[in-house]
Parts: sequence; C-alpha cells; structure tokens
Amino acid sequence: PGTTWLKSDVLKNPILNTVAEKLGKSPAQVALRWGLQMGNSVLPKSTNEGRIRENLDVFDWSIPDDLFVKFSEIEQVSTSFFTFHYVN
Repeated sequence: PGTTWLKSDVLKNPILNTVAEKLGKSPAQVALRWGLQMGNSVLPKSTNEGRIRENLDVFDWSIPDDLFVKFSEIEQVSTSFFTFHYVN
C-alpha cells in the first residue's frame, strides 16, 4: 500500500536525511513537518501501526529556520501526473 515511487525518491534525499538526523526524527516525519510549515495540508497514508503513530508525531515540534532553509537546495521533481515544489 502507498505510493512507493514517491516515498523511495523523497525519503532518500540526502538533505532530508541530514535534517532528520539533526532533529532526531525520521525522514518521513521531517517531510510531513516541512509540508505543514509550508502551510500545506498533508495526507500521509499507511497501514502500519508504527508508521501511523510516527506520522502523527509532527505537531509538537518544528524545523528551525537554519535547517528549514536547507530545503531550498532540493531540486524540484516533476512527473507526468504531479509537480512537487520543494522550495517556497
């Protein structure tokens, strides 16, 4: 279940992984938190109880400005169905 082509590309990004490591969070949590801090609605999908709990643990912390700015270094990814903008 889920969108494996998107998950595998995004969650392996070195910048995302560096930020996640510095914050002690998973790359998925940081990606979700980034979306929230950008003012977007995020709709994570999982059938795994552990990942569902992890996905909900994004509301009591934030990505500090010095790390948030690193996301502007990530290139925009386009597909035939969607365009994902990683910069403001």
